[in-house]
Amino acid sequence: MPRKILLSSLFLLSIFVVMVSSWRCSNQPQKTKEPVFLNLHDTVKYVGIEACRKCHEDIYKTYIQTGMGQSFAKATKHKSAGHFMGSEILHDPYSNLSYQPFWQGDSLMLKEFRMLGKDTTHKRIEKIDYIVGSGHHTNSHIINTNGYLTQAPFTYYAQSKKLDLPPGFEHGFNSKFNRDLGLECISCHNAYPKFVEGSFNKYTEIPEGINCERCHGPGSLHINTKLAGITVNTAKDTDFTIVNPRKLPYDLQIDICQRCHIQGDAVLKPGKTFFDFKPGMHLSKVMDLYMPEYKNDEHGFLMAAHAQRLKKSKCFLGSMKDNQPKLNCITCHNPHVSVRQTGENSFNTKCKNCHQKESCKENFNLRQKKNKNNCVSCHMPKSGAVDIPHVSITDHYIRVVKKGENLTKGVGKFSRLACLNNPIPDNLSKAKAYLYFYEKFEHRAFHLDSAFKYIQDRVWQSYLYYHDEPNAVNYMIAAMIIEPYNLDYSNKLGTTYQMLPNTFKARQHFNFVLKENPKNVAAWNNMGLSYLVSFDAATHNTPDIIKGAEDNINKALSLDPDYEPANLNKVKVLLIKGKKNEALKLSQKMMQKFPKSNDAKLLYEFIKNDKY
Repeated sequence: MPRKILLSSLFLLSIFVVMVSSWRCSNQPQKTKEPVFLNLHDTVKYVGIEACRKCHEDIYKTYIQTGMGQSFAKATKHKSAGHFMGSEILHDPYSNLSYQPFWQGDSLMLKEFRMLGKDTTHKRIEKIDYIVGSGHHTNSHIINTNGYLTQAPFTYYAQSKKLDLPPGFEHGFNSKFNRDLGLECISCHNAYPKFVEGSFNKYTEIPEGINCERCHGPGSLHINTKLAGITVNTAKDTDFTIVNPRKLPYDLQIDICQRCHIQGDAVLKPGKTFFDFKPGMHLSKVMDLYMPEYKNDEHGFLMAAHAQRLKKSKCFLGSMKDNQPKLNCITCHNPHVSVRQTGENSFNTKCKNCHQKESCKENFNLRQKKNKNNCVSCHMPKSGAVDIPHVSITDHYIRVVKKGENLTKGVGKFSRLACLNNPIPDNLSKAKAYLYFYEKFEHRAFHLDSAFKYIQDRVWQSYLYYHDEPNAVNYMIAAMIIEPYNLDYSNKLGTTYQMLPNTFKARQHFNFVLKENPKNVAAWNNMGLSYLVSFDAATHNTPDIIKGAEDNINKALSLDPDYEPANLNKVKVLLIKGKKNEALKLSQKMMQKFPKSNDAKLLYEFIKNDKY
């Protein structure tokens, strides 16, 4: 062996021995039940699924076919569950917009359009870059604009072979192409991406599919020790260079699963990020997970409520011994093998390990006729999720289903948000949970009331509210130092500079946003507004002022014809150009489209009464 490799091997061996010895010395006196795996250390790096594949080819081949392995990929015909021959059209009656997905060569495209009679009054075409979802239940679609990820306004529901709006876009809440996909979304639906620090939704590298390290932790130490010839007989001992979830106590084991299989609100602890949780850690050290609870309802549940539903089951509660349940997720599931390939017999065998044939009240012949003697179909019936339409999923609440029980009814009256992984969350955490729930799931005012209840002792008034623009600028600059690529901050800072007024500084920030993301509707409108406020009615300035305002506002409206601020500014441009009748008609349309908008009503009255 060459001297350099020998020294490297000896160094790794010494580190390994010291770390294991340290673990043994520090933990043995405490008699802890929680093994400390060495790859939780900050110096251990993620290596990616291909590095794991080199030694674990057989596991790789089966895992890559699972829902997790197929969770995220480039938008190709092979990945897409929908064929999209160009004839499928999705119409949103609330926005009067239609969507038509189609293939242009090997690229999946989406056309958004609006018809007035036989005339097309709006058309926008975007390329779809990624598909999220294995296709077992759904495919949703993602657009990448210079690294900024946004969700496209259409989802394919594979089970029902139906094209519809994504969850959260229905019933008048269609955000079109403007839903930003931050780390909370991406870090559950995929392996960890390379994230641009100081942004909300910008990434420089995006892997494809949830990988090995999401359950086993970062792998560089494990690989390096093996390359150095350091091996462990795992039949007898634990290899502490990589997390084996089966070696963890239940609470740490379930935390790996419920990091993503509790679909609710994730509220980060101060100073933590979505990258900070690693298998083998307590999830409550990084985030609080909240789920909604509803009164008088056993059947309404969210799509990814598997862990929460399992914990309600008598099988789970009855398996407790020394506060450790024998029944957990990996009792029945092999994460390395697709549920489709596992087969019913495997799951039924798990049931029969605890329940004898005689324990079933139905006789064998009736069971055979009713469900081919399948325990799961009776005691874990499939039903719809309250948050995702057009899907049928296995309810992990194991129980005896009563005769005539309605399995498809929706949720009852909202009761509260319950924190599932922390029995004593603080009030700020609860407040954030209600705010996030309002934003992501239910736009109901009482959620905001609940948030206020928990932060009323910490409420502060915005400097901007009191028209103290200089102080507002200072605080926004401080925010941008922390998150320089958060485009929402740049837009707001530019708008505040405009109020000072400092048009030069304002345009600097709007230009930065448009350079980063040329599809940012707010920035185009704000740039147009910067020209409008420069207009002097007494001198009429120059035609360039009017043209600058009109071009930028029209660009905003070409991206989103229903963006209210841009429509308001369009009316003002028409008035400046002396087109009162057109301005009056547009303001009337705005009153119809935005009936709750005081700005639209005031503008209409000003024009009608010649007060402008």
